[in-house]
Amino acid sequence: MSPSSKHHRSTPTKMIYALWLTFDQAGNVRLNRESPRLSPDERAMRVEVRLPKALWNIPELSAEITVPDPGQPGAIAARIEQFADQLKTAVGCDVVLTVKPTEEPR
Repeated sequence: MSPSSKHHRSTPTKMIYALWLTFDQAGNVRLNRESPRLSPDERAMRVEVRLPKALWNIPELSAEITVPDPGQPGAIAARIEQFADQLKTAVGCDVVLTVKPTEEPR
């Protein structure tokens, strides 16, 4: 692993960030890179964030939406599932797309 800075490091596939979250009794939260100075009503938690380098790739995506006859709503759902699978492969994360009927105009 090559150290990039004091607060993050890199592997061939990931960026790893070291951070601190500080919470107080009033419900406030702050984020620090360094170990924070705490007042008596605060507590801190060290957090390590691991992000795939694929997040920085900008995929070229396209979609085709075909609206079938109203009696065949399954065709839209099948196309959306295929698109979600392609998007997951390109971006590297789960994508949830759903088809919902629209509300009737009043």
